[in-house]
Amino acid sequence: MDWYTVFKLLHVLTAIIWIGGVFVMLMLGIHAAKSRDDAQLVQVVQQMGWAAERIYVPASIATVLLGMVVAALGDMWSYLWVIVGLAGMAITMALGILALTPRVKKIAAIHAVTPETIAISRQTLTLVKFDCAALFVVVADMVLKPQIDDWTTMAVMTIVVLGAAVIWLAPGLRRVSPA
Repeated sequence: MDWYTVFKLLHVLTAIIWIGGVFVMLMLGIHAAKSRDDAQLVQVVQQMGWAAERIYVPASIATVLLGMVVAALGDMWSYLWVIVGLAGMAITMALGILALTPRVKKIAAIHAVTPETIAISRQTLTLVKFDCAALFVVVADMVLKPQIDDWTTMAVMTIVVLGAAVIWLAPGLRRVSPA
């Protein structure tokens, strides 16, 4: 076994922790929202904040750094799928830092189920839906490894991300004030 393989394994394992954790919390949030249990929804979003700080953020940073090591060891910086994967990860990390973290911190500071924390929790859940869709596209990119002439795969991935943005981000941007 060579270093490339070791770092690739570590890269995949940290990505599984990151994306799997986000997916589980998303499903718990959707379950709470569908059950119309506002207290449970607020609690799930508070748990997302706890998990983000201790699991998602470290796993996402490790995934990016290990991916960069793999790209360097494999001399893959010129491949389109590597660039697209990094861009996708940057988008989801920026969403986490700029939108999700402030909302979760605001909920944690209030320490109660109020109309404000319920609204912020619903906004957060909507943002996590987009985040999860974007992460799944990054995984598809990493597995399918499209090149510049693979316009069909690139078009489908673009449509999925743009569709997710229209469905989950655009309505929120029109009616929600910043956190």
